[in-house]
Amino acid sequence: MLNIFRIFIGDLKKISRNAIAWIVVLGLTVVPSLYAWFNIAASWDPYSNTDQLKVAVASVDKGYEGDIIPISLNLGNQVISALRENTQLNWVFTDKEDAIDGVKSGKYYASIVIPKNFSTDMMSLFSDNVSHSDIIYYLNEKENAIAPKITDKGVSAVQKQIDQVFTKTVSEISISVLDQLSDVMDDDTTKTVMNKVQSNVQQIADDLNDAKQTVYAFADLTGSLEEMLDSTSTLLKTSGDSTKDSVNTLKTSSTDVTDLKDALSGTTDGINKALNQSVSAYNQLSKEVDNIFDSVSTSADTASKGLSGLATQVDDITKKYTEFKESLQKVQNALPANEKVLRTEIDKIIGKIDQSIIQQKEIRTKLKDASDDITLTSGTTTLYRKDLKKQIKQSAKDISSIQDSYEKKVQTNLTKLVNSLTVNNGSVSKVVNNLNQGTSDVSKLAGDSGAQLGQLKKILKNSGKALGKASKNVSNISFKLGNSENSDATELLKNILSNSPDTLSAFLSSPVKMNTNVIYKVDNYGSAMAPFYSTLAIWVGGIVLVAMMKVTLEEDRKKQLFNVKNYQIYLGRYILFMIIGLFQSGLICLGDLYFLKIQCEHPFLFLLAGWISSIVYVNIIYTLTVSFGDIGKAICVILLVVQVAGSGGTFPIEVAPKFFRTVYPLLPFNYSMGAMRETIAGMYGNTYWTEISKLLLFLIPSLILGLILRKPIIKLNNFVIEKLEETKLM
Repeated sequence: MLNIFRIFIGDLKKISRNAIAWIVVLGLTVVPSLYAWFNIAASWDPYSNTDQLKVAVASVDKGYEGDIIPISLNLGNQVISALRENTQLNWVFTDKEDAIDGVKSGKYYASIVIPKNFSTDMMSLFSDNVSHSDIIYYLNEKENAIAPKITDKGVSAVQKQIDQVFTKTVSEISISVLDQLSDVMDDDTTKTVMNKVQSNVQQIADDLNDAKQTVYAFADLTGSLEEMLDSTSTLLKTSGDSTKDSVNTLKTSSTDVTDLKDALSGTTDGINKALNQSVSAYNQLSKEVDNIFDSVSTSADTASKGLSGLATQVDDITKKYTEFKESLQKVQNALPANEKVLRTEIDKIIGKIDQSIIQQKEIRTKLKDASDDITLTSGTTTLYRKDLKKQIKQSAKDISSIQDSYEKKVQTNLTKLVNSLTVNNGSVSKVVNNLNQGTSDVSKLAGDSGAQLGQLKKILKNSGKALGKASKNVSNISFKLGNSENSDATELLKNILSNSPDTLSAFLSSPVKMNTNVIYKVDNYGSAMAPFYSTLAIWVGGIVLVAMMKVTLEEDRKKQLFNVKNYQIYLGRYILFMIIGLFQSGLICLGDLYFLKIQCEHPFLFLLAGWISSIVYVNIIYTLTVSFGDIGKAICVILLVVQVAGSGGTFPIEVAPKFFRTVYPLLPFNYSMGAMRETIAGMYGNTYWTEISKLLLFLIPSLILGLILRKPIIKLNNFVIEKLEETKLM
């Protein structure tokens, strides 16, 4: 112990006898504090000076002119006006070319250009085609690393301000219009008009429902037509492939189906095709009868079966005609009340169909009887043949008459009905077309050559559902209109609109205010950065000490001591380093407190944290230098660099790369800054003393290295020094 104090006292005497040594020691004490003070002062409150950052603003917005409501506004000009009152950045108002070129040249850190369609795109919110509005932001990231982050915040604020300006402007206009409507709604004349509107809306709902019934009737008619075509095609297909192809063609409508009108037109065309094919079927039936009777002499059984088969086919056709008649009756019943002529003509067609059905039933009976009596005398067979030919010819003639009456008196009127199907002078098909997206994709149902009758039926069914839905919705509107005058919601709306439109629009533009509660408030950025720069300066002070002062004892002094040990030399010289380090840290912390006047809730504890940090840092740096010489000094510099980057002094450690997050708990800077932050912003529990305790733990490995492990390391260090000296360069 005596040798330790002799070494320390001897060091003091040598310094006291040399004026230059005093100056050096004074410089060693002061220089680290300058490092801390200049950095803290430079970063004292940079964000209060962002109004010096030049950001160009240019607007080429052409504005917006309303069509229905006379609205004229230019949001670009409103944004410019709002920014003139904004001091967050140094806004420079210029033209588009200068704004862009200025960013490239470095004249401006960034620029904002409001495009020519800005107002129009903003107001597209109230149209079918909504377009997002853009503000074009140009940024020069070459000029400065931090400036782009600041200008980004400024532009985000501009975007928010634009949103508020737009909402406020539109709300002002809307509320003013609603306010006027509220006054008008109290007028007796307006109430009469509203009642008339409600009545008309209900009429629309009723007409839509009638149109739905008509469309459903057409859908059923389309289904029966398809079945008619299927039944008559059985006869036609027996004549060969070419006839089969013609059947398929008949079952296909002439045009592609893209809307309700096309679907209804397809049905009216389908009636004509079905009747035409029926005539062809009975003409074919007449030929088949001739063929069968000609084959009686060859095979009576085969002829009997042939006639029986024809009877079955005619019976099937008869049933389909009955269904067709019933579907046509549904269409007749669903016709609008003003379609009296069309109703009469369809009634005549139905009468003729009834006669045709009777005629077809007689043919079926005659074919059945002929099949049973085919083996009788040739005279009887000839009679059957003659009667069947006569009845078939008459049936074909009756169907031709039906087709002729349909083409001349019904089809044209049905087509006019399709083209003029109206609801209070408004096209029903438009209603259905607007609902098509919610019911079915008509274009997908149609093939390249037109829609099949089965597909037409599906389209008509879906259109009927759409009309029913529209009718229900319009009925609800009518109900609400009828009950709106005295409703609580209307009164509430009137009360709201009685307030100032300016007040309401201002609230709507920014309905939520952020109420910020700052915990452990720090007055300025310099105070927040003081722990980092002060800690860094203390470590730098330790490096300066080992760079300027010797850590080993001269041989002549060792001889003056009695039986001196390595640990005594280590501790004896360390005392001087520690005391100078305490002066360094004390001056750094006192300058922070009373020269820079940083915020500090607990000044003495701040000073104590600096002293303890110095004791730990100087010991680590001293031990590494004593043990490894110049290599130890290099290790100290490396530790400095790692701690600057990985101690969380500038950015939260959570955003640092994985390596720094891993070594973070092993760095003493971390605990020094944690303790100092507690003294600056306010204490939380025992956090301060916990950080100090963790910091002191770093002394343990340092002392073990300096006192115990140093001896074997010295030999290695001496070997390295000898080799370096041999180069005559190091």
